[in-house]
Amino acid sequence: MRPLLEYCSTVWSLSSKSLVDQLESVLRRFTNRLPGLQSVANDELCERLKTDYLELRCLYADLILCYKIIHGLTVLPSDTFFTITSSHVTRGHTYKLFLPELRVNCRQYFFAVRIVKIWNFLPADVVSAHSISVFVKKIKCTDFSQFLIRKV
Repeated sequence: MRPLLEYCSTVWSLSSKSLVDQLESVLRRFTNRLPGLQSVANDELCERLKTDYLELRCLYADLILCYKIIHGLTVLPSDTFFTITSSHVTRGHTYKLFLPELRVNCRQYFFAVRIVKIWNFLPADVVSAHSISVFVKKIKCTDFSQFLIRKV
């Protein structure tokens, strides 16, 4: 059930609390039909299933795609989505992304815009991880609560 809710989450975006609640209600409806999981709160459900919140898993998917694009692990050229700073005098890491100028408000939830602040927040050792598996392990140890709509 969970992979279906996360399918292509980099294309669509959880941009409001109501959208997060609506998607999580689908999961709650499904789990209420399972023995032993009726009327279990979402926090406890995540603990029992040993998983993260849907919103956090979608954020991980965005970051993983961003890592793959920037490090050339996809056929998508990074300059199509991002402008990487060429200056070596930036705070943080050498893969800092510039936030594009938004002329239309609807683009604020576009992947290449919504991921910039979160990517730039990451420490240098995370963004320069030598493999995708190391990157995934490191982002799972990072606190992203300030970027979540639904505060955990």
